[in-house]
Amino acid sequence: MENLKVLGVDCNNCAANVRKALEGVNGIENLDIRLSEKIAMVTFDPDKVSKQEIIEKVEDFGYDVE
Repeated sequence: MENLKVLGVDCNNCAANVRKALEGVNGIENLDIRLSEKIAMVTFDPDKVSKQEIIEKVEDFGYDVE
């Protein structure tokens, strides 16, 4: 599991956008958005998707990831 700090996630709509960015990505097994902490907790299969690919999907929706 990776915890990704997602900057700019300030409301439920933002959290939904991050979820939308990652839904359907092959290899993501579980996703939990912690709005209060601005963290996306992602469990994924590294043989199917890389951490960098996940970050790029979130960034494509306009959010920065630390």
